Amino acid sequence: MKARRQGLELAASIIAIAAVLIPDAAAAHAFGQRYDLPVPLGLYLIGAGATVALSFAVMALFLRRQDERTISSAEVSLSDMAAGRLLCGPVAVALLRVFFVGLFFLVVAAGLFGVDNPQRNIAPVTVWIVGWIGIAYCCALCGDLWSLVNPWSTIYSWVARRNDDVREFPEWLGMWPAVLLFWAFAWLELVSESGESPHQLALLIIMYSVVTWGGMALFGARAWLNHGEAFSAIFALFGRFAPLGRRGQGGLALRPPAVALLTETPVSLSYTVFVLLILSTVTFDGFLETPAWAELLQGLLAGPVAQPLTEFGLNPLKSFKTLAMLVFLLGFVTVYLMCCRLMALAEQEIPVSRLVGSFVLPLVPIAIAYHLAHYLSYLLISGQAIIPLASDPFGFGWDLFGSAGYKTDIGIIGARAVWYLSVASIVIGHLIAVYLSHRMAMRVFSTAPAALRSQAPMLALMVGYTMVSLWILSQPVVSAG
Repeated sequence: MKARRQGLELAASIIAIAAVLIPDAAAAHAFGQRYDLPVPLGLYLIGAGATVALSFAVMALFLRRQDERTISSAEVSLSDMAAGRLLCGPVAVALLRVFFVGLFFLVVAAGLFGVDNPQRNIAPVTVWIVGWIGIAYCCALCGDLWSLVNPWSTIYSWVARRNDDVREFPEWLGMWPAVLLFWAFAWLELVSESGESPHQLALLIIMYSVVTWGGMALFGARAWLNHGEAFSAIFALFGRFAPLGRRGQGGLALRPPAVALLTETPVSLSYTVFVLLILSTVTFDGFLETPAWAELLQGLLAGPVAQPLTEFGLNPLKSFKTLAMLVFLLGFVTVYLMCCRLMALAEQEIPVSRLVGSFVLPLVPIAIAYHLAHYLSYLLISGQAIIPLASDPFGFGWDLFGSAGYKTDIGIIGARAVWYLSVASIVIGHLIAVYLSHRMAMRVFSTAPAALRSQAPMLALMVGYTMVSLWILSQPVVSAG
């Protein structure tokens, strides 16, 4: 029986890998504007979906309830090792915090007093590429760096001379402040054009700083960072995926990747919406670059609704994009709630609300995978702008470090490599999500058959999302406004 199971596992693995990776010159499909897929797109989508489905079959055969807690709790403390003490030492942390505070003030100063041109000012590339994309990668792959270097937290700790727990954080607020602030950030990135202007970006940073420090003063630094500061919340969430985690008072531990996303108690509804908001916005960002969106938007702008919006003083383009962004979020929430309702049929004694709060964190690897797939080439190519701008952050014609004349190398990564890395990251992200969801089902449901039945809706959801994600990435990149 053991040999048979090993044979089934090997066969399933070979079939899954072959379905995705075997090249064939049968047909060609566009990827961006520079790469033709070596097989028909449909085969990639079916192969990726089959990989996720087969992985579930393998896990159903080999994962056992008694192994769950052993694997989930396995970690090795690095605090007693020289490398761990160096990384978490007070000197290293202090230097990092000073550097990020200095970078914070540089970005604000460059935005306020530098040239108001995003190509010649360091503020936009630092915020949108180095900050949002780069730190997200770092937190997901290494650990929650942001919790150590957050400039708002550092500056507040230097200035404030009061008890951190000023008052109890209202339970009814939950994560809703972080949801609203991250929604505003995503809207600024995907809909509004104001974030492209260094001057307006600096003013927005100042406004966000006032809100952040006000929340920390009102509710306490720790409470606001956990519930209201959007970037602390999202980077901490990504950091739960990383193999490095905080332990005790400043300690560092090595753990199996993603196990910190397995929770003992369900998360709140607001936290659930926060995770789904991350998934919906990164998917919406990819959809905005597809011909399907360009065609839909063209029809909307030419339709009967655009003119009344203009007469009311609204921008039709921004209005339609805002509406589409809301539709994506509501769609993700609705589909997830329906999935949890179907999962509850496996054991009706378990309330749906418990399932809603238990199975959302296993979706985080998908958000990380899509973040990696969607922004990798942007980070590697557009991120090179930080090299010349480091020498001339204000756009005044300086050359402080001799790098002002650096030219972007657009060939640093090819479209072929981007495609295969994107396929690999999305499929692996979904495989990890399937694994976590199956582990969580073994915690929540009382019997193995019930846990197995409960995963059918989640498996269908993940297979479908895998195929949709790869379809979006496979579309030619167009600009629809």
